[in-house]
Amino acid sequence: MTSINYSDLIPNNVDLAEDRRLQRALENWHPRFKDWWSEMGPAQFQDKDVYLRTAVDVGQEGWAHFGHVQLPDYRWGIF
Repeated sequence: MTSINYSDLIPNNVDLAEDRRLQRALENWHPRFKDWWSEMGPAQFQDKDVYLRTAVDVGQEGWAHFGHVQLPDYRWGIF
């Protein structure tokens, strides 16, 4: 299994890099969620230029920075 750096992938201010239990849960959940999204996500929108506003980064002060992501990449809104 390929190791994914979730601290880079998921904007967070909860020190995700130090939480091994959460990292293991994400390693289990993430690939299955991507498969589910491809199969069950909104039809006809996987390649469209539809953008949603969400947190894309966390500054040193702990404040979220917002930006726009394409619809298939809006999977971290659950956090």
